[in-house]
Amino acid sequence: MHDAVVALQEGKTAVAVVTSEFEALAHTMAANAGRSGLRIHVLPYPLDSRPEKEVREIARQHYRPLLRTLGL
Repeated sequence: MHDAVVALQEGKTAVAVVTSEFEALAHTMAANAGRSGLRIHVLPYPLDSRPEKEVREIARQHYRPLLRTLGL
């Protein structure tokens, strides 16, 4: 979150990537930093306990949507 906010402050395009467990917190943190419009891309939770094959599939599924969130 901090890096995304700093990037926005520097005039760069940014998206915060969080898991669903932290989505509400991410929106709160963005609002508290004066960046309530920060784009946030949400991945499923948890990731760390999933098998690598499943995490890679999640990454493939979220690649294009993440690019769209970035505005590309």
